[in-house]
Amino acid sequence: MQAAHEVVSARLALARSGRLKPEEAALMGMEKLQAMGQGAADAGRILSAAGDRVARDATQEAKLAVDAFSRASADPAGAMAVQTAWLMGGWMRAADAATAWSAALLEAQAAALEPVRRAAVANAKRLKR
Repeated sequence: MQAAHEVVSARLALARSGRLKPEEAALMGMEKLQAMGQGAADAGRILSAAGDRVARDATQEAKLAVDAFSRASADPAGAMAVQTAWLMGGWMRAADAATAWSAALLEAQAAALEPVRRAAVANAKRLKR
C-alpha cells in the first residue's frame, strides 16, 4: 500500500509539473494490466488445484459411503457401528476439506495481489531516482 501511494504521488507530481513523459504515462496502464493478468493466472492455478482436490475428495467420500453401506448390509447387527464410524469420519474429512479450501482461497488472494505489490514496489524505487 505504501509503495502504491508513493507511485501515485510521484506520477501526480510529474503530471502537475508538466514533466510526465508519454512513456511514463503509457506505463501506468500497461503495468497494471500485466500485473493483474499475472495475478489472475496465478490465482486461477491455485483455485483449479483446489477444485481438483474437491473433486477427488467427493469421489473418495462416495467410495467410503458405498463401502460403509455394503458392510452395514452384510452385517445388520453391526450396521449402527459402521454407520457411526462412517459419519464421524465424514465430519473429520469435511473439516479437513473445509480447512484446505479456506487455505487455498487465502493463497489465491495472496497470489492475485503479489504481482501488483511487486510492480508498485519496483515503480516506487524507479520513480524515486
